[in-house]
Amino acid sequence: MQLEVQDLHAAYQRDLFVLRGLDLTVAEGDVSIVIGPNGSGKSTLLKSIAGVLKPQRGAVLLNGEDITGIRLDEIIRRGICYIPQERAIFPQMSVTENLEIGCWIFKRNRKLVHERVQWALERFPALKDRKNQLVGSLSGGLQRTLDIAKSLLANPALLLVDEPSVGLAPLVAQSIYAELFALKQEGKTILLVDQDVQSAMEIADWVYVLDLGRVQTRGSREDFAGQLHELVASWLL
Repeated sequence: MQLEVQDLHAAYQRDLFVLRGLDLTVAEGDVSIVIGPNGSGKSTLLKSIAGVLKPQRGAVLLNGEDITGIRLDEIIRRGICYIPQERAIFPQMSVTENLEIGCWIFKRNRKLVHERVQWALERFPALKDRKNQLVGSLSGGLQRTLDIAKSLLANPALLLVDEPSVGLAPLVAQSIYAELFALKQEGKTILLVDQDVQSAMEIADWVYVLDLGRVQTRGSREDFAGQLHELVASWLL
């Protein structure tokens, strides 16, 4: 599944644009990462693709078809999932109940809901061991794992992942990246935003550097070898 973003303009308030003519392509089966300083438009890009924020101008193409601004449920039906930075969980419900809610797109098919929930519990043994536990009592890492498990229930081909390691201890963040790498090996297409540039770079095929709502530079992971420290330092100056 190939994703193309063409001349994308997006704003939260009228003409105060966050994205200002952004172009980007994610090839099928690749992991493309978007890096850049705070406020450069990284998360806004994912929201604009996912239909959470309707772009002012430009286009989002999926396998050549324009899907700009379509509803979130239609986005999911087309094989795209969006994992936001904020936890998309219900803390006063159990792990199993959260997974059942994650099947809302096909909630009328109880047999399929049961099958997908059981699949998720088998795929993520740490969740299976706590399937009846209230999600609010889980660690941050397990809550993030639950986010990923929920996103996979509809078997998406394209994942939009925003800051998967934020707020997590380094060892826990490594486990999340191990899961993202496993998804890459399974043929999933991934567009990833994260401030943990080093971890993101390790699984990337292609890199986009954003600043002020535009792509400043792009290239393969190899093109950026040895430049990470200089890039990050430039954001801080």
